[in-house]
Amino acid sequence: MKTGLRRGSCILVAFLGVAGLVAAADSKASAIDSIPLPAGLTVETADLVIHGRLEGGAPVLLDLATILAFPAQTFTCVDAWDGKEHKFTGALLSDILAHAGIDKSSARITVAARNKYSIPIRRVDYEKFRYILAWKIDDHFFADDPATKNRGRLSIAIDFSKNPELDPEVYKHQLVWQACDILVE
Repeated sequence: MKTGLRRGSCILVAFLGVAGLVAAADSKASAIDSIPLPAGLTVETADLVIHGRLEGGAPVLLDLATILAFPAQTFTCVDAWDGKEHKFTGALLSDILAHAGIDKSSARITVAARNKYSIPIRRVDYEKFRYILAWKIDDHFFADDPATKNRGRLSIAIDFSKNPELDPEVYKHQLVWQACDILVE
């Protein structure tokens, strides 16, 4: 039976498919690499401070405008705290940390909130389960909605609907509200 394709054509199609994926990944990396770090921020005025094991050594200070420049990720899932379905929008935590120059051998981070709550998060978890640093819930900025104002400007969000192996009762403690400080360990 003739299909009209030669073996070489199949290999070429497979190669072009892989090349397309690589090009898309390169395009995303290029977009992230082009995000400038803000100037003139202090630890007191930054929305997020990333420090610890960073390639440059110095803390990285980010404002909300810079964080909003990262490619947005959106998902809908049941929030482990209020039991309601919500749409979360934010940037991949792994993208933000890579842009800050996280040491490749670091095994975990500790995320702290303005209210002094903090919790360690394993790198394998936030990368594998694609945690986001969210700035919106249900298409509203956290800080602009009276119902979510207590979550601060930034919150860690986990898509439990795509990761059913995660027990929300265990992992909900990593959903840090008012996130403002990340220590890379």
